Amino acid sequence: MINKVESLKLRVKSLQKSALHIVCFLLKVVLFSLFTFHFSLFTRAAFAEEPPTIITSDTLEHEKKISTYTAKGSVKVTQDKTKMEAKEMIYDENSSYLFAEGDVRYETPDITLKAEKAVYNLNTKKGIFFNAEIFSKKEKFHVSGAEIEKTGEKEYFLTEATMTTCDSPSPAWCFKGKNAEIIVGDRLKSRNTTFNVLGVPILYTPYLWAPALNERKTGLLTPVFGYSKTKGFSYRQPFFWAISGNKDATVILDWYTKRGFGEGLEYRYVEPGNVEGTHWGYHIFDTKLGKNIYELRSSHEKRTDSISGYINLNLLSRKDFYREYSLHRTERTKRFTESTGELSMPTDKSRFYLMSQYFMDLKDGSHNSEIAQRLPEFGYVINPYSVGPVIFSLTSSASNFWREKGVFGQRLDIYPKFSHSFGDKVIISQNLGLRKTAYLLHQNENEGFRDHVQRDTFDYNVTASSRLMRDYSSFTHAVEPSLGYTYVPWIKKEKTNLPVFDSTELYSKQSTISLSLLNRLFDKHGEFFTLSLSESYNSFGGDRPFSPLTIAVSIGRPISLRGDISYNSYSGQIESINSDMSAGIIKNVSFSLGERYNTVNKTMSYNAGIIYTYSKNLSTDAAVWYDAKGEGLRDATLKMKYQKQCWGVTLIINIKPGDAATKRPSDYSIVITFDLLGLGSLKV
Repeated sequence: MINKVESLKLRVKSLQKSALHIVCFLLKVVLFSLFTFHFSLFTRAAFAEEPPTIITSDTLEHEKKISTYTAKGSVKVTQDKTKMEAKEMIYDENSSYLFAEGDVRYETPDITLKAEKAVYNLNTKKGIFFNAEIFSKKEKFHVSGAEIEKTGEKEYFLTEATMTTCDSPSPAWCFKGKNAEIIVGDRLKSRNTTFNVLGVPILYTPYLWAPALNERKTGLLTPVFGYSKTKGFSYRQPFFWAISGNKDATVILDWYTKRGFGEGLEYRYVEPGNVEGTHWGYHIFDTKLGKNIYELRSSHEKRTDSISGYINLNLLSRKDFYREYSLHRTERTKRFTESTGELSMPTDKSRFYLMSQYFMDLKDGSHNSEIAQRLPEFGYVINPYSVGPVIFSLTSSASNFWREKGVFGQRLDIYPKFSHSFGDKVIISQNLGLRKTAYLLHQNENEGFRDHVQRDTFDYNVTASSRLMRDYSSFTHAVEPSLGYTYVPWIKKEKTNLPVFDSTELYSKQSTISLSLLNRLFDKHGEFFTLSLSESYNSFGGDRPFSPLTIAVSIGRPISLRGDISYNSYSGQIESINSDMSAGIIKNVSFSLGERYNTVNKTMSYNAGIIYTYSKNLSTDAAVWYDAKGEGLRDATLKMKYQKQCWGVTLIINIKPGDAATKRPSDYSIVITFDLLGLGSLKV
């Protein structure tokens, strides 16, 4: 009985060993088959030192006679950074072609390509994809067609193509064209192309060329359409030219049905050595006026340690150019334009400079011929530096002031200063300035000015200031009082009888005591409130020795407010008010308000604006400019913007009431600009 049991145990062990051998054999067969498949498939690639290709699938069949392999179920081919997926693939070992079918997905770092089926060569990296769509990852555009032929590393060809940047299967807009050529990251072009909105063709072009990237690239930008009561229907077509990596330009063609054609060119560049510039020129022959109208804006800047310079030109052939043609409200409401140029040569503690300055007054009825233009000025400045306990500085200039009407001439001004400070809790600061100013005047006979004037004087100032602080539970309060005294000695009357070129001529005798008090509030987020009061007393001020009381306030949170007010105690009137305020009223709504009031210049104007964001797609911006002591409502603008994933539209409505004094007619305009994501737009 024992011998039978032992014999049975030996048989069981023998069967177990046999089963184990069979399993091992089957595993070896499978591994050998897979190894043989991979080895035979990619031996040439390995010897060529190309990236290895790996294929995985649920099942694999080999037909040795025709040298093909059939992979089924979650087939994936990986080759360096490129991969292809499909439900089924057939690989022809002799030709290196892959035949993929069923949810084909071809992916590189730049694109994702989806298709029903594909023929692709693993060696040449070329192929054809059927019923396919390309999605460019960086440029965010889609190109689809019945057949997409991959002709190069990033080149594709389609006999018929649909192109858009919309993600939706039914795009809001698209281009449809024939014989399309796509270079990913560069451009797309096609022939016999239509521009379709919601599936309806609205524009046709025999040839389309457009940049297919989100970087700078030559091509047409989207147009701007508009209508104006005085200018009629308008069309603006911008063209962007990417000249090189550091230079580009925008060419603009305008057409107004009532005013004619206008053309503009903006050129931009950035050069090594901190050099950059922008130059803009615009011309229109106004058929209504029968005149050529020009605008020139030019800026160039170079900043180095040895020599620096800049030029900023703003020239118009007509004062009303911005009011008539500008799309920007800030330009339409300008009072002056300024053109400035400067060349500077710095040293360790000083600098030489040569500069010119020219102003244009854009107000109706004003005359530029009466403005004193600084053409040119040569100066030498010594930066503050210590000489023992004293700090020395110097400003000096030789200026030529020119104008057609009125007194003009030359001025030499030399102004060295010596400063000294001491103290801890109370800081005493002293300044002594020595000033010499000489004039050579022309065209001054009728104004009662002398030909030659020389003025020598000095000024002395001493100021005591301190800071007192107290901490509370949620904020800190700082009070900074300041008491100062300034003395400028008597100057003979004949040496103060001068034309006013700038603030230098306002330098006059005084014995003035000044008092100011600054309050500041801080919390854990920083300063959020300041309030200052200042007034002075000049013993040389005659019967009105006190200056106007000036109050300035600044609030950072929860609203933003900057303002100042000046009160004259003798007249009992407020002389000036300047304020700017902005805040959010309720969720998605914010407003701004600004006021400019001056009794001397008899001006009072208001700027108001409100922004309402309905949703992440739609917003409204309204703004008005009102002249309370002149023409009343000067400018009103309503701007509505609607932005979707792949397109946007901006509508601008502007109203400009007429002016009876200048016989300027009222005008209103409507401007529409479109933004097609990925193809560029002109921002207005």
